[in-house]
Amino acid sequence: MLKRERDPALDVFKGGCLTLWRDGELAGHVATSLSTFWSPGRPLTIQQQVWLIVIWADGTREDSFEDYPPWGTVIEIQAGTFTWDDGPRVGTYAATWVPQAESAATREELGVSLSDF
Repeated sequence: MLKRERDPALDVFKGGCLTLWRDGELAGHVATSLSTFWSPGRPLTIQQQVWLIVIWADGTREDSFEDYPPWGTVIEIQAGTFTWDDGPRVGTYAATWVPQAESAATREELGVSLSDF
């Protein structure tokens, strides 16, 4: 029998959206998606994973990437920051959640859909 690991603290990542700030200015957004995966290292366990897409304020969009236990990006976001370590935007940003009631509209404005993850 498969064991499903579920952390309610991750629910905010399902259809979520964050705003990134640097020096008090809007730097971009991060759209998030929550899903599950099966790991050969834990054959009887289905774990949660978070997918993320960064959309910068100038409209540049990064490829989606995932985070999963032992969480790196997820823990950082839960602490209110987001670090990008590639290209000209390297650095740590303040990360705040877009209210859940506004998240879908923000994602639509950004051109992000579930098929992007």
